[in-house]
Amino acid sequence: MKTISTKQLRRSRRVSRAAANVVGGSRGARGRVSAKPPRGGLWTDDQLLALGDKKYELWDGKIIAMPPAGLRHGAIVSRLLAAVAVHVYQHRFGEVFDGQTGFRLSVENCFEADISFISRRRLKLIKSDIEKFYHGAPDLAVEVLSPSDSVTRAERKLQLCLAHGSLLAWMIAPKTQTIRVYRANGETELLRGERMLTGNSVLPGFRISLTRLFEPIGN
Repeated sequence: MKTISTKQLRRSRRVSRAAANVVGGSRGARGRVSAKPPRGGLWTDDQLLALGDKKYELWDGKIIAMPPAGLRHGAIVSRLLAAVAVHVYQHRFGEVFDGQTGFRLSVENCFEADISFISRRRLKLIKSDIEKFYHGAPDLAVEVLSPSDSVTRAERKLQLCLAHGSLLAWMIAPKTQTIRVYRANGETELLRGERMLTGNSVLPGFRISLTRLFEPIGN
């Protein structure tokens, strides 16, 4: 059996510690990595974009690494994204974005909604560098819960989006096959069963059944 020298063991431990603190923080309860702010205390867009090819979000000034999701999560996101995108582009309402797109709400918060939509009117009003983050919240923000997600955290994320300009938000729970709808006026609605998810005034005419959205994979 191959033995490991003391020198090799120390080097291995240093590498492990470096990996665990890849962005300067410590590993959280669900295996996510938190990071302290860079020198100066605030993360810039360029610093966030330079973190690498993994998914990160900025929560209250701390970097959180987002774990990959499972098949059901991906299927629901894809079904809804496709339906919303077809409707938006047919009617030239604006642009639809996937879960890789960052929305800079403030100096302390930068989120990636699973699906988001920005109207043509707002895209013209807010001049953003298209290679960087959108500074502001989308008109529509959608979160699809995965088994590791906290409902409280997802709800806070959507509420922050609404506080920063979103008009409509959907929190989709595959496990219970329900959708909670949040509106800018503070109203909420819980959809289940054979109800229809609609776009209200944000996406006029958009409709998709929960039955279709939560259909088993492979049917």
